[in-house]
Amino acid sequence: MRKTWGARGRCRRPLLCCCVSLALAGVAQASQTPVDPAAPEQIAPLQEVDVLGEEPGPGLWKVTRGDHVLWLLGTLDHVPRRMTWHSRAVEAALGSSQVLLPSGEAVSARLGPILLVRLYVQWRGVQRDPDHTRLRDWLPAPLYARFEALKARYDPGDRHIEELRPPFAALRLYRRALDAAGLTRTNEIDHSVQSMAAHLHVPTERARVRVPDPLGTLKQVRALSPGAEVNCLATTVQRLESDLPVMQRRARAWAVGDVGALRALPYPDQLEACVTELSAVPSVAALVAQGNQAWMDAAEAALEQHRVSFATAPIYQLLDSHGPLAHFRAEGDQVNGPG
Repeated sequence: MRKTWGARGRCRRPLLCCCVSLALAGVAQASQTPVDPAAPEQIAPLQEVDVLGEEPGPGLWKVTRGDHVLWLLGTLDHVPRRMTWHSRAVEAALGSSQVLLPSGEAVSARLGPILLVRLYVQWRGVQRDPDHTRLRDWLPAPLYARFEALKARYDPGDRHIEELRPPFAALRLYRRALDAAGLTRTNEIDHSVQSMAAHLHVPTERARVRVPDPLGTLKQVRALSPGAEVNCLATTVQRLESDLPVMQRRARAWAVGDVGALRALPYPDQLEACVTELSAVPSVAALVAQGNQAWMDAAEAALEQHRVSFATAPIYQLLDSHGPLAHFRAEGDQVNGPG
């Protein structure tokens, strides 16, 4: 088993450790559109995204407050897998910065070895139903048929997915579909920026979120209603049936820095329904709110304390009318950037 917890109890793989990074990674305004599990869909033919070679990505936003500057790069979770990203503008801005603030929070908890074992056992129990219910028995027959069609296309031969509860089956199928679409599974750009900062000897400071009772949080998540879990999977199925080609267009637009195209393309985050349902759990709702505020507070601190600082954030959060750029404008800061 990979080492999950590092020194001082910091979680290296928050999703495995506390079952809340599903919410923290997708913090956004959750969709309120009901999902019809019986809605018929046609799966369009899909080819890998065709962006090859070196691309610069979008330009930088510049937030100016007096003689202090915060540079912001908008990232996208799923970019073309075969693309090589290289931005001289990012390299120059980061090289002149005193600190890097990555997107995503550092989730931490105090865990001794006994509690760590209990947490891992509890986590395994969250993924699989204690009554050994099969996925077929969780889902309405029409939804299961749609799930099976997608599984046959993107994840054939995976027998273990049937043993997972609906949100985790949805996440596994979603990752397999990303592979088929030629997209990365994680925010590789954010990782690349952190590697660049290390090479340039720029210190990294993360926003921090404290999980006071990880075992209690897991117990609350286990108590989610079956309907809430099924809705998460139904939304994932709906998106895989209709949105993968649009995801590829978003990936291409990000690669070539076409912010106008990104604004024009819809962004129905696959995790939104899962975030909505998890946020019904009181401890997770508190963590989501804490995660929302933690990055913004850290960005404010970076701008106040350093002459030049650099931060990354999901580009659709930056483009949101209530996102960080809107916050800085409301504070009276000068904001310039692409698109």
